[in-house]
Amino acid sequence: MGRDSNKPQSSLVGSAGEHLVLSKLLIKNYIAALAPEFTKSYDIIVLNKDGTSSFPIQVKSSYDSNYGWILSQKNEEPIKNLFYAFVDFQSSEENPNIYIIDSPLVAKLVKTSHQIYLKVPGRKGQKHNDTPMRRLAYDFKNTWKNTSNLEKYLNKQELTFLNKYSNGWLDEYKDAWHLIKE
Repeated sequence: MGRDSNKPQSSLVGSAGEHLVLSKLLIKNYIAALAPEFTKSYDIIVLNKDGTSSFPIQVKSSYDSNYGWILSQKNEEPIKNLFYAFVDFQSSEENPNIYIIDSPLVAKLVKTSHQIYLKVPGRKGQKHNDTPMRRLAYDFKNTWKNTSNLEKYLNKQELTFLNKYSNGWLDEYKDAWHLIKE
């Protein structure tokens, strides 16, 4: 089965997301530039308006983000002053949704959701294998819609996490440019 010719290549989607976020920052009067290629942990560097502080932004883009964005185990560790910009081109190619979230929250979300993933059995009842892949989901609770009796596998704190970060949790982070320090 070949690649859908109407769907852009993932490397192009990533580049488009980075340039989109950069343009949004520039139009908001931030001093910003793409980081040099192969820079670890971030894609854009931003200075505040008077140039006295800087912070990096990691851009994650998806053209098919029904299930969220792919991250990795390294994203479980918060990075000082780092923000993430999650770009959802599926919402609209012309005006995609952008969610701004700080590194400590992203670290918490991917770490907790992965712990839950390891506890809850797969569709056929099998134990999930640990992998370095992580995911930031639109709806962490819906991830387990095919699993009954979650309380059998999860503690109260994990069940609370699923309820708190269920459908709609991302809404407060949509276009939340104000979270970025000025």
